Amino acid sequence: MVKNKKLLTLTVMAIALIQMPTLALNPAIQQIQADVFPAYTLAQVQTAMSLASFVSPCMAVVSAILVNTRVLSKRNVLALGLFILAATGVLAMLLHTQFWHLILLSIVLGCATGLFLSNAFGLVFDYYEANEREAVAGYQTSCVNIGGILMGILGGILAKAMWYGGYLLLLLGLPIGILVLIAVPNRKAPVKDKTAAKRGIFAGLPGRVFYYSLCVLFFMMIYSVCGANISTHIKDFGDSVAAGFASSAGMLGGVVSGVVFGRISQKFKDFTQVIAAICIVIGMTIISFAKSMPLVYLGVFINGMSLSLMMPRCIFCVSTLVNESTSATATAIVSSICPSLGGFLSPVVFTNLTVALGGDSTVFRYRFVAGVTLVFAVFLTVMALIQKKHGTEIDGRA
Repeated sequence: MVKNKKLLTLTVMAIALIQMPTLALNPAIQQIQADVFPAYTLAQVQTAMSLASFVSPCMAVVSAILVNTRVLSKRNVLALGLFILAATGVLAMLLHTQFWHLILLSIVLGCATGLFLSNAFGLVFDYYEANEREAVAGYQTSCVNIGGILMGILGGILAKAMWYGGYLLLLLGLPIGILVLIAVPNRKAPVKDKTAAKRGIFAGLPGRVFYYSLCVLFFMMIYSVCGANISTHIKDFGDSVAAGFASSAGMLGGVVSGVVFGRISQKFKDFTQVIAAICIVIGMTIISFAKSMPLVYLGVFINGMSLSLMMPRCIFCVSTLVNESTSATATAIVSSICPSLGGFLSPVVFTNLTVALGGDSTVFRYRFVAGVTLVFAVFLTVMALIQKKHGTEIDGRA
């Protein structure tokens, strides 16, 4: 099925390294608002930059249609997304003086991620045997976190030289896209049964799929507050480089919790989600009181641990609730659509709400969101207790 599986594995890992491109852009948010577009509020700048998270799920749906209707192979859609990612970097070099340029860059970036992210996850299921997937998926997760660390550090360094410097890292999409065309077989999706094709895309999905998906959506709304506000929060004692290192500290937290996720998930089951929420409460509280970068790094590290607890737990639970005919739709919802919408809605809801309640203070914003997350943790605890009482807990190891 695959002539050179080692090259395919290298390709999967290379794609994983750039699966979190927004981390390269977050360190420049304060600089963009204060120095480049001072006429616009922080909420407006954050919303413009989060447009990618709004466009991405729309393009993920388009991607699925293109693949399922056999218009394009998964390989070609994946390569197209990576080439558009590289085009975003080129556009940033040419268009970076007007606010609408920022909006355009976010839209193009959203198109790119919507095309290549969901298909990148699909490669593991398409081209590896069942006994290989766990190892490959583990390596893939490690590369996502390592890439996030590098994106955050390099994005912060480049932003200090030019505000759009982080976008230049997106040029990596070009060589990786070429690698995809070489390593991934050009195989179109199998022809679907006509009766199955007429069924609605949500047909047959258990209600709990939507529960876990909504948990992911709200979690990403909360989680995204940390990265989107960190450069503004540290403006008095840190620069874009420090903000980049802070973003990387969050990803490092994800690496640490990801290593032990399997054991935590197996032991605590849905209480794993509660642990993830508590990590955010502790992390954001520390950040709100921090007056120096070491404390900020600690808070962001603890906050980052939540990502590799909540996301894989919800995705794993969904995978046990669906079958072959419903897995594609369920996976798209929980791993692409809901995380992207959560990232987009985060500044729209929390930045505007906290500005209305407490002004521009990021200290208040972090403490407010920590309080909201504490309420979320209580809700998750109640739901976990209900499932434990009724014997509907999902066991197993991701």
